[in-house]
Amino acid sequence: MEPSRGRTLRLASVLTVSANLAVVAGLVFVGVEVRNNRAAVESQIADGIAEGFIEHNLAAVTSPAVACIWSVGLHTPERLSDVQAAQFAMYFRAVFNQYIRVHALYETGLLDHDFWQFVGAQAAWAMSTPGGVLFFEGNPGVPSGFLRAVEVLEPVAADQLLQRPIPLACPEG
Repeated sequence: MEPSRGRTLRLASVLTVSANLAVVAGLVFVGVEVRNNRAAVESQIADGIAEGFIEHNLAAVTSPAVACIWSVGLHTPERLSDVQAAQFAMYFRAVFNQYIRVHALYETGLLDHDFWQFVGAQAAWAMSTPGGVLFFEGNPGVPSGFLRAVEVLEPVAADQLLQRPIPLACPEG
């Protein structure tokens, strides 16, 4: 016995509705997964940024020579020996690569505005020191988008709580 045409149309309608509901359920699932993946990516990005800055901070904390070269290099770079000036330039480049990385993540929407303001203000301060000015005069290849973004920020000293005078010279080594 052949099914009637009405029965076939009802079955087709039920299958169409079921298929559409399955597509909607699949899209909801994909949306939830994308949201969860974005949260995981943002967490990994934050960890990577923190690790980059921690690495630089630990170098200064664990080595009085690095801390001295950084401090003197920022404030009175003319006091550095040639070797120390080269060390300062390499350390400054490493720190600024981290700032540039943070800015790139901000530009892509992966970091919020407040975090960029915090980090960017520290970058603006370092760039405004005598050592920062000297560094950027000799290194014109800094991305222009980064420079424009930092120029509009009010510099905030990363070491503004330090109350000690800048050392006159750093030990070689």
